[in-house]
Order: sequence, then C-alpha cells, then structure tokens
Amino acid sequence: MSDNLKTVSEIKLIPYVNRDMLSSHPVQGRKTTSTCISAMKKSIIELGNFVEVNPIKVIYINGKYLIIDGQHRTEALIELGYDIPVQILPNDIDISRLMIALNSYNQPWKIPYYAKHFASMGVKIYRDFLDHMKKYEVTAGVMIAIYNKSSQRNQPVVQEYKEGKLRIVDDKHIEFTLLRLDSLRNLGKNPPLENSTRKKQQFQQAMLQAFENPEFNFEKFKKGLNKTKHDLNKLAKQKDLLEEIYKIESKGK
Repeated sequence: MSDNLKTVSEIKLIPYVNRDMLSSHPVQGRKTTSTCISAMKKSIIELGNFVEVNPIKVIYINGKYLIIDGQHRTEALIELGYDIPVQILPNDIDISRLMIALNSYNQPWKIPYYAKHFASMGVKIYRDFLDHMKKYEVTAGVMIAIYNKSSQRNQPVVQEYKEGKLRIVDDKHIEFTLLRLDSLRNLGKNPPLENSTRKKQQFQQAMLQAFENPEFNFEKFKKGLNKTKHDLNKLAKQKDLLEEIYKIESKGK
C-alpha cells in the first residue's frame, strides 16, 4: 500500500559547508533574534538534534534554498556547525498563505509582521502603513484603527489586515489624526510628556477615543498639558489615561 502513496515534498540534508545555499525568503515578515537563536542552540545541545524530524521548510529557486519556515533553527544549526535538514516544497505553492499559516500554527506573528510581509510583496497600502508607523511613531494596532476611521481595532478589521485586505476609509482622517498625535512631541512642562508615553499604545488609543468625542477640544488639551501638572507618564491603563486627558483638557482655558 505504501508504494501507492503520493510524494508531495522532498527532504534533503544540506552539508554545513554548503550553508550559503540557504537564505530567508524575500517575503519573510519576521527577522531572527539572537535570543531565540541562543535558546534554540541550547535546546539542540541539551536534548539532541531532533530538528531533523521537523526540517526547515524551503523552496528551491536558481540554486538557492529560500526559507519559508525555520529561520531560527537554521541559524542555530549553522552556528553549531551542523548540517541542515530541509523539506523542499513545490515551487507553485501559495507562499504568502503558507507562511502566514505556519507562523500562526507555531509562534503567532505580531501585528507589524503582516505589514512587513505584504509590503515586501509590493502591496503599496502596506508600504504606506509601515511608513506612517515609522514617521509618526504610532503602533501597528493604532494604525489599523486610524486607517479604518475608528478609535479601536476590532477583530474583523484586524483579520482583514492579516489577510492582506487592509483598506483606507478616509485619507484625510489618516493625515489629520497622525498630525494631531505628532503635535504632542515635546509638549508638557509639569512634567514633559515622555516619548515612551507618547508612543505607548494605550495612550495613543486613549487619544483616539478623545478625538472621537465631539465635545473634546484638542487645543485646550494641549494648552492644559503645557501649564498644569499631569500624571500621564505614570498611568498604564487606557481608561485611566483617558480620564487624565479629559482632566488636562478641562484646565486648558
């Protein structure tokens, strides 16, 4: 019966001396970290090289094995001087869907990784998304909410983002909101609003909630921030931050 089974992929052992034949696939959303590589090496040394039963998943193109899944295992094996077992997948496989699925099955991708993945595939809206994140120092979760003209990111919207279906509800809203958040740089005197606070997701989401309130006066808030004592740098919860934002606004006359 086994003779009739279909072969769907091929496993090979790449010698250590040929390690340069391996490289990450261009659409990988996640970079390797020294911490994860060290942990992987420790596991291999202490427990044995059982990575051979879970080979690195690759596709073979133009003399190169492009890693779809297993970047940290690959680096760990190379640093230990071991040969690298690889499972060669069909070249016509849907790389994008497979890579997201593999990373979801194991250690889930963080929100920014999806943007990096689709941006590397040439999807312009995700490139712009990353540019906005970097320029205005806004977290990925907050950017998703802003792109959808909302004060929070709900699950259906996040799921669309993860599937490469990010959309813009209102271009002007994006620019206006980001400029308002950016105008908070270096504000506050008692004490100054710390950069770590301004870049915190809970603070940014609290500001989005305030912006959504038609009775909230942003200019009064900035005046209050510059002339009254505040606890924004001490607070961690979004609810508490929002209450503090309204308190500061009330003193900005």
